Amino acid sequence: MTLPGTSVSVWLDTTTGISFPQLADDIYVDVAIVGGGITGLTAALLLKRAGLTVAVIEASQIGSGVTGYTTAHITEAADERYKDLISSLGEENAKLVAESSRAAIERIAQFVSEEQIDCDFERVPGYLYTQKSPDVSEIESEAEAASKLGIPSALTKDVPLPFGVESAVLFPNQGQFNSLSYLQGLAKAITKDGESFIFENSFVVDITGDKPSRVSTEQGTVTAQNVIIATHTPIHDLSSLPDLYVMTTKIAPYRSYVLGVRLNSALPSGLFWDTDEPYHYTRSYKDLLIVGGEDHKTGEDVDTEDCFRHLEAYARSHFDVASIDYRWSAQLYEPVDGIPYIGKTAAHSHIYIATGYSGNGMTFGTVGGMLVSDLILERENPWSEVFDPNRVNLLASAQKFVTENLGVAKHFIADRLFKSDGEEPSEVQVGEGKILDIDGKKYAVYRDETGYLCSLSPVCTHAGCIVSWNNAENTWDCPCHGGRFSPTGEVLNGPPINDLDQKQLPNSYTSKG
Repeated sequence: MTLPGTSVSVWLDTTTGISFPQLADDIYVDVAIVGGGITGLTAALLLKRAGLTVAVIEASQIGSGVTGYTTAHITEAADERYKDLISSLGEENAKLVAESSRAAIERIAQFVSEEQIDCDFERVPGYLYTQKSPDVSEIESEAEAASKLGIPSALTKDVPLPFGVESAVLFPNQGQFNSLSYLQGLAKAITKDGESFIFENSFVVDITGDKPSRVSTEQGTVTAQNVIIATHTPIHDLSSLPDLYVMTTKIAPYRSYVLGVRLNSALPSGLFWDTDEPYHYTRSYKDLLIVGGEDHKTGEDVDTEDCFRHLEAYARSHFDVASIDYRWSAQLYEPVDGIPYIGKTAAHSHIYIATGYSGNGMTFGTVGGMLVSDLILERENPWSEVFDPNRVNLLASAQKFVTENLGVAKHFIADRLFKSDGEEPSEVQVGEGKILDIDGKKYAVYRDETGYLCSLSPVCTHAGCIVSWNNAENTWDCPCHGGRFSPTGEVLNGPPINDLDQKQLPNSYTSKG
């Protein structure tokens, strides 16, 4: 069955791109930033405004990562309920999380105004709602927690959706925008005087731990007093920055799915997310309704095409759908204690990370850029302790840490022994990938449109887990830490920095299978 819509995000499809050169020489700056998403560019502009020279090094193009695939909700309300944050972090720390989120919305609004960024930014109300009577108490508890923390909010049943709800929390004055246009506006501001730089198509292969650090690509090196790793999940070479591996054990990778839908009726105005598990989230953009949901752990044995079909069924059952024009998905990382890790790395006080944004990437990504820039500038920031990457919060994180890492251990051991989609290359259809077990050895085999078989090692080059085939997006996905590879093995998403190894099939099989 054909999947609905064109496989591209509405931002990438409708936003005119700008380009920057590849790093082709050795340069020296005050701060090197790895990653051209919302965290990296927010930090870069703030640091540049403070008088520092900055170089942003992006493996692909600006906004080609998660920021180009978000649904671009900018909310004070976090994925982790504030009632749970009060319970696990305490009221004062939960209040700091809320204050940082509000400051991020204001920072985005200020950048849009100051730099005259045309990105369709607008203030809209946000609604956490339920259609289920048993979940009303959850809504009421969250409203109470928001009030306790001083977050403007109100209980209501008056939600501008074409279906009834049992209860909702209204969060006024949230935000939405075109995330890619916003990034391009930041990028122009960063580079307009020629003293700071953005380099695209510059894949980082090494970061040294000494000071100044050297951030190396195949074509050149950026030497800097401070380094920000703003790659969503920290990419790293274990030999040079082994402490970063610990961070990948504190965040769990998930995929989330999105449809761009045209309606026969008026579009609802606002940001909407429900209490379902997994939850659904909705907003409008111009003449489209953007509907997301169907989250699951990356690399699990899930028919990812079904995720889009289930989301389509949800959209059609709740809205008067005329057509589905777009479909895309994005990766998010769930932190074990519910809030991001932002700040100095454990072993290197001049190397900074920002990761674990859950489903609040636009908000916490901005918080990340604001906080790390303050730390580099040695400014006091009240959020530094609550988001400290080296914090220990056993109450909030112990159970989830154990659960997620037992899952990693299971995949590392059991998948090596038992994972198999078949035994014969002839079982692999055109445009399909399978893990084959041939004579006790495992192969990741993909058949391209010409019938040619590409055979790879299925072992992820990050930590050695076995990848799985994602049939909706034609990628090899790692269930342990979220590394993703193209059908022919090239790295698409970190933390790995090396491609899957080539692994030749036994001589009894030809390249045509």
